[in-house]
Amino acid sequence: MKFFDRLQFNTSSSSSLDHTESHYRPVPQYPASPSVRNLLLSGLLLLIAGMCALPAGPSFNPGKPFQYLLALTLYLPTLIIGFSSPRRWLELMQRPLMPWLLALFAWAGLSLLWSNARRPADEFMRMLSVLLFLLAFLQGVGSDPIRQRRLLMCGAGILSVTALAAIINFTIAPPADDRLIGFGVMANANLVAAAMGAGVLMLWTCRFETRAQRLLKWLAIALMACALTLTFSRSAWIALFSTVFVLLTTRRSKRAGQRLVLLSMVAGGMALAAYPELTERGMSFRPQIFAYAMDLFAQHPLRGWGLGANFIIPLEAGGGAHQIHTHNLFTQVAVELGLPGLLLWLAVWLGLGWRAWQHRELATGRTVLGLWFFASIMLQFDLPHLIDSPRPGWLIIWFPLALSLSLPSKSSFQSSDP
Repeated sequence: MKFFDRLQFNTSSSSSLDHTESHYRPVPQYPASPSVRNLLLSGLLLLIAGMCALPAGPSFNPGKPFQYLLALTLYLPTLIIGFSSPRRWLELMQRPLMPWLLALFAWAGLSLLWSNARRPADEFMRMLSVLLFLLAFLQGVGSDPIRQRRLLMCGAGILSVTALAAIINFTIAPPADDRLIGFGVMANANLVAAAMGAGVLMLWTCRFETRAQRLLKWLAIALMACALTLTFSRSAWIALFSTVFVLLTTRRSKRAGQRLVLLSMVAGGMALAAYPELTERGMSFRPQIFAYAMDLFAQHPLRGWGLGANFIIPLEAGGGAHQIHTHNLFTQVAVELGLPGLLLWLAVWLGLGWRAWQHRELATGRTVLGLWFFASIMLQFDLPHLIDSPRPGWLIIWFPLALSLSLPSKSSFQSSDP
């Protein structure tokens, strides 16, 4: 556990942390001991590492080794500190957006009464795992920008090593559809694309003083961007380009303008080069799936089908081809939880985006904004499950929400352009 105490960064320069952020370091009102905080930080990193390396179960769900690892290093310690001081739960519940999220989870739990989910207990445990993750994040990382930076850097480092391994594996033994996949729960092109996009955005706002550190940063970003490109996930391509474009336009600096021009040239060249492959798959039945999802929603518009409900969406391809989800997180929430669930989720998600925009002067705020914008686009086409076991979707849904819990109120600092 001493590793995280020894991992220090020079914060005397504004290149390491934003001026406003270096002068605002609140900690949880009821903090855990340093050793417990380091244990929780280790558990958060093992969550990312487990996604990258440990074997998966059916449908890319976490396998038993991954589940046992998280139980020992994350869930159990969080439960212990939560029961030892229930005020920590109260502090979490009082954070911005948490009342809306708790209301959403309460409604989702109630919907299990009429859901045809095969294992309702598993659905309940998934909601609990999200809450434990948020509490572990608050206690293990909290509002300390140094610990946030450690988590972002180490997490992105794990993802960049995974990207390199996936690229090597893709070169040696390319899949039949010529789309790069990862390992374990990331052994799917769209899932690994989401993870790589999250890794790029984790590093994007981190600044480094030495040339060697900056070289490592851009090498890691290049590896993850290359892996994302080779997935040929069109939604991830569009989402990452759009997000970086937005982040650059909000900086208002000469260097940001130069990078914006370079980004546009690279993106245009890639789009032209990959145009045949991008158009070969057409619309991938997305309009048909959306229309059928709206029919399912219309059947139970108020209560929904219930959390974890099983349904089939037939496709025109014939031969029994079908989908078991809507390929869109927002329509999936509408089908499962009805209009109340959709409105509650929109309150959480749009509120998260607004808070990130308000704090875009801070490095943490820009990271949350980037992950939120990336997810807002990609979730329109892939990763439809909101309440799920730890998978890459967590990196673009629950990870930015957890980071946002530490954002100060606007009255806590005076904005300054870094």
